[in-house]
Amino acid sequence: IVHQNFEPANVLLDNKFSVRVAECGLEKLLASSSVTQLADRMHSLLNYEPPEFRESGIVTEQGDVYSFGVVMLEILTGRKPYDSSLPRAEQHLVRWANSQLHDIESLSRMVDPSIQGQCSEKALSRFADIISGCIREPQFRPPMSEVVQDLARMVNETGEESE
Repeated sequence: IVHQNFEPANVLLDNKFSVRVAECGLEKLLASSSVTQLADRMHSLLNYEPPEFRESGIVTEQGDVYSFGVVMLEILTGRKPYDSSLPRAEQHLVRWANSQLHDIESLSRMVDPSIQGQCSEKALSRFADIISGCIREPQFRPPMSEVVQDLARMVNETGEESE
């Protein structure tokens, strides 16, 4: 299944805190009656869609992996995918962060201050590796099943370290 619209606003929790993903595809966007609402929605989507979609318009599973990587990058940094208030070189989150994900000192500086010190350097590095895999060129992105397995492994290893 290709979601085509994965972003934080579409990740929901039910009353048992199970994750539910809403708004599969662009149906609601296309049915929008308000031009302003449509423009706002399109701007939001552009922040999460993979670069290859902008070029080809083709929707793929690898595109969802990219969008998921952007969401994880938001969690890591506490930043939105695009922020025009930042210096030009830092406005696009993926471009800014991509080269820093494999350098532990740079990685430590880019972590959201609200989660700084909440996990080990090893877990932080592993999370950055997973993100990096998700935002690379489409032919090199892992399938979502592998991303989920890597995240589960990271959580299990982190839990074992804290015991």
